[in-house]
Amino acid sequence: MKSGDTLFSIAFSYGLDYRKVAGINGIDAPYTIYPNQKIRLTGTPKRTAKTTTSVAPKRPAAAVTKSATAKVNSSSKSVSTVKIPDRKVSSWHWPVIGSVTKGFSNAGVSSKGIDIRGKDAEHVKAAADGVVVYAGNGLIGYGNLVIVKHNDVYLSAYAYNERILVKEKQSVRAGDSLAIIGGKGTERPLLHFEVRRDGQPIDPLKVLPKK
Repeated sequence: MKSGDTLFSIAFSYGLDYRKVAGINGIDAPYTIYPNQKIRLTGTPKRTAKTTTSVAPKRPAAAVTKSATAKVNSSSKSVSTVKIPDRKVSSWHWPVIGSVTKGFSNAGVSSKGIDIRGKDAEHVKAAADGVVVYAGNGLIGYGNLVIVKHNDVYLSAYAYNERILVKEKQSVRAGDSLAIIGGKGTERPLLHFEVRRDGQPIDPLKVLPKK
């Protein structure tokens, strides 16, 4: 992984609930991680320490392996200082308006969602209110990726973007622009969209409104 990874992006990569990863490592909100910190992906939750919002200097990141202990050389990331209400998502919105060219699949690296055909230069919109917890291209198979935390249960992810328009820690409302649509290979313009519930991928069509 590349410099700039967050606890959210690490958990997302392995299909884990960020709260579980935080608990295993004794990390409180806002889920700050530090250069050379060892992040355990399995184990018994620890008693969390007092929250800190300190940010250490940026350094190159090393690959994270799915083992009992993972050494993460990443920039320290205080993911968000914006409080997100612990409530249900009142309504979901389509991130782009277009036909679904690939349905939900729970297999592969980046197929745990749906592909939506859009229009050239179209803006990718937030599917619900939340906070941007990842904006970068460090996750293999996702290209320029934005992850939005909606509450303690739901995350949504927007992949293959041409250009990202938001920054981490930024609060967004449903319908706000997150990125410019991109695509993969010759499949353009195309958005790959995922929804995670408690860290697990679910079919976005089960929460998005019917067209």
